Amino acid sequence: MHGYAGKILSVDLTSNTIETSPLDSDFARRNIGGIGFAANVYFDLIKDNPRFDALDPDNPFVIMTGPLAGIKLNGVARWVCATKSPLTGFWADANIGGHFGAHLKFAGYDGIVITGSAPKPTYLFIENDRVELRSAEKYWGKDVYVTTDEMIADLSDKSNGSAQVFAIGPAGENLVRFASIANDKSHFAGRAGMGAVLGSKKLKAVFVRGTGGIDIAHPDRLETLNDKLKDAYDESIFIEAVRNFGTVTYMDVGIISGDIPMKNWQQTEWEDFDAIGPLAYEEKILTGRKTCYGCGIACKREAEVKEGPFRFPNGPGPEYETVAAFGSMCLNSDMESIGKLNDICNRYGMDTVSCGSTVAFAIECFERGLISEEDTGGISLTWRNAEAIVTLTEKIGKREGFGAILAEGSEQAANRIGGKASDFLTTVKGLEAAMHDPRSYHSFGLAYAVSPRGACHTESPIFPIQSGGLYFPDIPELADEQIAMDSMGKAPFIIACQDFGTFLTGCAVFCNLGISPLNASQAVEIVNHVTGFDYTIDEVTDIGKRIWYLQRGLSNLFGARDVDDRLPKRLMTPLEEGPSAGSVPDMDLMLKEYYALRNFTGEGIPEKGVLIKLDLPELAELLYKGG
Repeated sequence: MHGYAGKILSVDLTSNTIETSPLDSDFARRNIGGIGFAANVYFDLIKDNPRFDALDPDNPFVIMTGPLAGIKLNGVARWVCATKSPLTGFWADANIGGHFGAHLKFAGYDGIVITGSAPKPTYLFIENDRVELRSAEKYWGKDVYVTTDEMIADLSDKSNGSAQVFAIGPAGENLVRFASIANDKSHFAGRAGMGAVLGSKKLKAVFVRGTGGIDIAHPDRLETLNDKLKDAYDESIFIEAVRNFGTVTYMDVGIISGDIPMKNWQQTEWEDFDAIGPLAYEEKILTGRKTCYGCGIACKREAEVKEGPFRFPNGPGPEYETVAAFGSMCLNSDMESIGKLNDICNRYGMDTVSCGSTVAFAIECFERGLISEEDTGGISLTWRNAEAIVTLTEKIGKREGFGAILAEGSEQAANRIGGKASDFLTTVKGLEAAMHDPRSYHSFGLAYAVSPRGACHTESPIFPIQSGGLYFPDIPELADEQIAMDSMGKAPFIIACQDFGTFLTGCAVFCNLGISPLNASQAVEIVNHVTGFDYTIDEVTDIGKRIWYLQRGLSNLFGARDVDDRLPKRLMTPLEEGPSAGSVPDMDLMLKEYYALRNFTGEGIPEKGVLIKLDLPELAELLYKGG
């Protein structure tokens, strides 16, 4: 099969068995790859018994690549993971860059399906046709960086070619509910607690080394299109910005529209803001640049602090979301401490968005007298206190003291703290909001509310389209400029973003950043040139629509209802100053229009007839038993 490795690995940790099955060509044509594969496989595994806790052995963990992984082309190195979230209790997926996806395909596999739970620490070894479950006891308890280095060194003389490791750190082992999983130390399955699921399964890592390649259906056509796109990439201001400054370039962009949250979303202006901007990053901690497999953009940063209380060795640097979460959200203007916090989260394996947001939430609870130093173990949790933020973050990773409470996520912590703590939350469906403000872009509010996994800005390309990073003139609903602080007519825009976007960044698994010079037709052409299929924009949008409904249905199956499609009080409180002063999304208006267009019931469940029309009869049967 062109574009695909042609096999799926199934690993049962409980029975210590491994099976390989061929990838069905009709299944591939119908679902494309990535989240299309993952959601279907996951649903088939749980449909007979959908009631289980996310940390139970019954919760499968699915890794899937797309048809473009392993191709040397800008913005196609991504792949996905999917499971039930231990943070939210709903459907969860993660979209990851780096090199692991490409090397998994080089080894001959499009994906891995992991079930059960190992009796002791284990890792999965993959080298072409050789696949084994091995003891990971020597790596258990070690951080992500040490595990990666030691595992590659231990296996370097036993295999040929380059190796990739996908590993959890102590946070995953300690079941921190927003634990992440790392590839090559810097590419993370970051959100919704993926690392805790592997920790519950006692699976420390997946090691992969492959010596194969990817068969492209029409290499000449792909090369011609790539040559045509070179000028577009060279002329793109957006590509130049992320190449020069990485994702942190958005600090200088988002501040203009009031899109960068500050002081736990209480303000969008701050006199110390420049101290954590792109120039400060470059001056204080930047040491180099890295990239994902086959991508020439190199938006990844490397950083180091050699001296002082926040010193850390050279390694992956913080992204925009991390700088905002541990910087402006906490009114922390110490860039070196933000680099240190990124290093801590990476090593422990923790999502920086949820962790930083949870720390900011805790600081506000401390400020308002809901918790004291007696609760925090002597930590003075005040705004701007970089030392306290670093200390608390380490305690979260260790599940130590007050950190054990915050390791449950901010929503569960609020329940423990009580009082008015829930007023300070920024969660939707239990997931802390990404660092983009729905008061500055009302479309973000609707996107956060109806996303199957919670307050997510990367479920589809809603953020880059709304903010000008992507432009699809060949899709009518996405061609018109969206007025940022206006709630009228947002539902058709969001639905088009979700349906086409599920194909784009979910199934084909393009990178939101790396493909900004492409239009929709060119993205579809790339998939066709690689696979030999003959997709049209309409067809891939229909595929994306079906997969999106499947993901939404999975969250519904796990209990999500209309009451979960709401923004928290904090994100619905208008600001008194700044670019978005007085602006609040009209959620009732947007949700009413969205529910009608999506054919949802009043409870937020897709109507049975819609699911059957989309060829999801088993999902319809489960959601409408007896009706």
